[in-house]
Amino acid sequence: MVDRLRNALQICPAERVVIAGGVAANLYLREGFKELAAEKNIQIICPPVKLCTDNAAMIAWAGVEKLRLGMTNQLDFKPLARWPLAS
Repeated sequence: MVDRLRNALQICPAERVVIAGGVAANLYLREGFKELAAEKNIQIICPPVKLCTDNAAMIAWAGVEKLRLGMTNQLDFKPLARWPLAS
């Protein structure tokens, strides 16, 4: 993840980056992001670890709310492990 952020910053320079969700709960990754911030002279912003959780429950709840409204999708697509961004 740190290398991916490094690559992203080469493509799209930024002064600040927010790291959130389950990734921000990983203390090893936080340290890597901190080192990258010092290297690139940028600010990395992370919420407190206790607020950094996996968002699976949030996604599931959004699904429940959409189902209540009758918003459903067909499940006839081919799943892809790496979905192209252009799709």
